[in-house]
Amino acid sequence: MAEKVCRKCMRLINGDTCEICGSNDLADEWMGLVVVIDPMKSEIAKRMNIDLADKYALKVR
Repeated sequence: MAEKVCRKCMRLINGDTCEICGSNDLADEWMGLVVVIDPMKSEIAKRMNIDLADKYALKVR
């Protein structure tokens, strides 16, 4: 099963709804991958307003 991206929080998910924000507005087409391991130390996570370690898309269509 291909991973989808939540359009609201940009998080990659496998289900039909985002477990973090509860949104079901998902996209099949996305570009770029950011893996955040430690959001408190990550400059990229701070710029993207990410506070949970996970996989995120850079661009969603």
